[in-house]
Amino acid sequence: MWQSPQLEFREIDPEQEANATAGFLSRNTWPFHARTRLTLDEARKVRLGPPGEVRTFWIHENDSPAGIVRAFDLEDADVGSVAFDLRIADACRGRGIGRAAIGWLAEWLFAEYPLLHRIEASTRVDNHAMRRALECNGFVLEGQLRQTWRSEDGKRHDTALYGRLRSDV
Repeated sequence: MWQSPQLEFREIDPEQEANATAGFLSRNTWPFHARTRLTLDEARKVRLGPPGEVRTFWIHENDSPAGIVRAFDLEDADVGSVAFDLRIADACRGRGIGRAAIGWLAEWLFAEYPLLHRIEASTRVDNHAMRRALECNGFVLEGQLRQTWRSEDGKRHDTALYGRLRSDV
C-alpha cells in the first residue's frame, strides 16, 4: 500500500471486491472512454485480474474511493511495455488525483517489474486533463491516430499516443 498525504493506493482482490468495483464503475460517468456509462452487468465484465496480466488498484482519498487504476498487458512487462486505464470518480475530478495516480503507477510499475522498458498510454485528443497529467509525469507525446475513437454519439475522435521510458526519469 502506497500513501501520499491524501491518497492511498490499495490493490483490489478481483474475486473479493468484484461487486464493489462494479458498483463504483456503474455509479460514475466516463466521458473520455468508449462507453460513458456502464450498467452494473457491463461493469462486472471489466477485467480486474488475473495478476499475471492485469493488476487493479483502488485510489482512496481520505478513506473514500476516488478512482481505480488498472495496469494491463503485464505478461509483456519483461519484454517491453505495459498500458493502463485510469478512472476518477465524477465528484473527485479536477483535484490532481489523476496526475498523482499516474505518477504513483509509473513509479510502482518500474519498481515491481525490473525488466519493464516502457509504459504506454492513449487518450482522446480532447481529453486535455489526461494529456496534461501524462505530460506532468514524464510521458512524451509520440503520435496521433486519426479518427480511431468513436464516441457513443457516433462522432470519431483522434487518439493521442504517449509513452514513458524507464530512462526518461
